Amino acid sequence: MPKNIRHTQGKSYHRRTTNLDTIIDDNILHRQLLEESYRRKIMEYYRQFPMVWLSERLKEDPKQFKWSLYKEYKNYSWDGDKDPLLQAWKAISNKQWVGVESATSTGKTFFLSRLILWFLDTHRDALVVTTAPKQSQLKLHLWSEIAKIFHKFKNIRPSSELLDLKLRVIGLNRRASAGTEQSLSDSWQAIGFVSGTSPGQDSVTTAQGFHRENMLIILEETPGISQAVINAFENTCTGKNNVIIAVGNPDNEIDTLHKFSISKGVKHIRISALDYPNIVTDEVVVPGAVTQGSIDRRRDKYGKDSPFYLSRVRGISPAQSSESLIMIKWVEQCFYTKHPDNNTMNAVGVDVARSKSGDMAALAWGNMNNLIRLEEFQCPDASHLAYNLIFDKVTLRLKGYTDYNCGKIYEYDISSDFIGIDVVGVGASTIETLANEGHNPQSLQGGQWKEALTLDEQGKPLYNFVSLRAMMYWYLREDLRMERLNIHLGDKILYNKLLKELITPKYIVSSNTIKVEAKENIIKRLGYSPNLADAVAYWNFARYGYRLGAMFNLPFK
Repeated sequence: MPKNIRHTQGKSYHRRTTNLDTIIDDNILHRQLLEESYRRKIMEYYRQFPMVWLSERLKEDPKQFKWSLYKEYKNYSWDGDKDPLLQAWKAISNKQWVGVESATSTGKTFFLSRLILWFLDTHRDALVVTTAPKQSQLKLHLWSEIAKIFHKFKNIRPSSELLDLKLRVIGLNRRASAGTEQSLSDSWQAIGFVSGTSPGQDSVTTAQGFHRENMLIILEETPGISQAVINAFENTCTGKNNVIIAVGNPDNEIDTLHKFSISKGVKHIRISALDYPNIVTDEVVVPGAVTQGSIDRRRDKYGKDSPFYLSRVRGISPAQSSESLIMIKWVEQCFYTKHPDNNTMNAVGVDVARSKSGDMAALAWGNMNNLIRLEEFQCPDASHLAYNLIFDKVTLRLKGYTDYNCGKIYEYDISSDFIGIDVVGVGASTIETLANEGHNPQSLQGGQWKEALTLDEQGKPLYNFVSLRAMMYWYLREDLRMERLNIHLGDKILYNKLLKELITPKYIVSSNTIKVEAKENIIKRLGYSPNLADAVAYWNFARYGYRLGAMFNLPFK
C-alpha cells in the first residue's frame, strides 16, 4: 500500500480515536458531575433530617433519640421536654445554639458522640471542638464513646483516623503531598480541648482561636467551665453555621450552664430522668442508664423538693440549696450599695498559692466595708507574693523579684495590721517574708479567738465555731445578710465567679456550734479551690482589726 494512503488512514484512525476518547472523557466527567450533584443533595438531606442519616449511614435505631416512638409514650405526660435529644439535634441542624440541662445517666454522652460524627460526615471541611474542665472528663466519657463507634464512621469515611482526642476525616496517609495532607487533616476534624476550671489566659486564648465556616462547639460539664472561656467561644462563633451546644447537670440558677441556656437565641432543653425509656417502658432498654431504683433511692434520701433531686433527677436548675451558708440574694443586695460604716479599716485578704499552672492566688482589697477590687493570678513563689504587696514595680525589678502585677498596700492606705493571710500551708512563707520586712500581718490559723466571738448580754458566746475558717465565713455571711457590706466590682466575670464560690459552702448548727463544710468537699463540687471567696472572707475578718483586741465594736448580735 502506498505510503500516502497508509499515512492518510493512520490520520483518520487517530482522529476517530481522539474523538472517542473525548466522548468517553466527557461521559465520565458528566457522570462524575451527576454523582457529585447527587452526593451534595443527599448530604443536604442528611443535614436537614439527622434521624435519616442515623438510620441509613450509621445503621442505628432512631428510637434512641426519638423516645416517643416507643408505644408506652402514647398519651404520656412529659416531665421535661418531649424527645429532648431529638430536639437538640434538630436545633443544631437548623444552626441554632442549644443549652441542655439534664438529669444524670440520660444519654447525653451517647447523643453527643453521634452528633459529632453526623456533623463531620455531612459538612465538608468541618471543625468540631469538644471541651470540658478536665481531660479525664473528655477521655472517660465523650471520647471513650466515640472510640466505641468509630468503626461505624470508618465504614462511611474509610480515610478517617482516630487519635488521642482527635478524629480526622481525612488521614495523613491519604494524600501524596505532605502539605496538602496536613492541610486537609487539620481542617476537617474533631478535637478535644481542656478548658480548665478557672478563666486562665491560655484557655481563653485557645478558645478564641477556632475559626471555620462549618464549626460545632460542644461544652461538656458546662457548670465547671468558666464564663470567660464560654465568652471566648461565643465571640469566635461568627459564621452562619457556627453553633454551640452546652450540656451538663445543673448546679443552680447562676451556674454557667443555666445562664447560657436562658440566653437570648439559645434553645433551652431540659432532660428529666422520669422521661427516660428505661423508666417509661419499665424495661432496661438502655443498660447502664438511669433506673427506677436509682430515682427512688435519691428521692428517699434527699426528698422530692431537694435541690439535689431537682438537679440530678429532673434536670431542673435549683435556685439554691437551703443548706447554703450564704444566699444569692444576700450578695446581690450588697452590689453597688452605699451602706455606711464607721467601725472598720482598710484591709486586704490574701489567699496564697504556690503554682505555675494550677491553683491561683487571690487578693481582696477593701476600703472599710467596701469591697473594691478582686485579683486572681498564678503565683509560683509565695515569698515573692509578700514582696508584691509592699514593693513597687521598680523595686521588684531591681531586687529580682517576680512581678505579679497586683495591688499594693500603700495604694489602698492599708497598714500591715490589716493584712489577713491564711497561714496554713504555703501562706506561712508569705507571713514570714512580710515579718522579715518589718510588717505584722494577721496570721489566720488555729481555733477560736476570744475577741472574735459574738457575746450575749452576760458576755458569754452566742456561738461556738469548730474552726477559725468557720468563724470567718459566718461573719461574712452575717455582714452580707444584714447589708453591712458594699460590693463595688467592675469585673463582672470575677464577680460572678465570686458569687458562685460564696453560695457553694453548706453549714450545720448543732448545740450552738457552727460548722462550715470542709474545703475539700467544696473543691469537689466546684471543681476548683474557692480562692476568691476565701480572700473575701479573710478581708472581711481582717478589716475589724481582731489582732488589736477590743479596738472596734463587733456588730454581730
